[in-house]
Amino acid sequence: MSGLNELDRLFWLHRSECPYDHIRLIGHSEGAGIVHAWVTAHQDVGNANAILLSDPKRAPGPGWGGLSSTPGSGIVGYPLAGVDDWFGDFPVLTVCNHDDQICDTSAGWWGYLFGGAHGRYDFNVWDYGAWDSGIWYR
Repeated sequence: MSGLNELDRLFWLHRSECPYDHIRLIGHSEGAGIVHAWVTAHQDVGNANAILLSDPKRAPGPGWGGLSSTPGSGIVGYPLAGVDDWFGDFPVLTVCNHDDQICDTSAGWWGYLFGGAHGRYDFNVWDYGAWDSGIWYR
């Protein structure tokens, strides 16, 4: 919850000081889960977009859902439990490597543990479009 609360605080602080800026949110792994939960709760916010890299809350298709879809994941509680794609009109680009267990549980643990799948993402927010949306499953 502290990560979600801090994201919320920083977003609204920036928005209050620079109301016309386009705000890009990017998160990887657990950070993507936090951004995911924030966007789900703020679908009506305009002039912003999100990039979710290896999102554990990714809904199935293509591949299986993220790690938060596994039985027993509910024990971690909100905001990281469960999967969905309830983003409304908020532009969200989800990037998942096909061999990354965190965003696709059908991948198994080999790619995550030994194949570098979890770190094989482009972390530069400027390499993504301001209005990119959908799923890049590669």
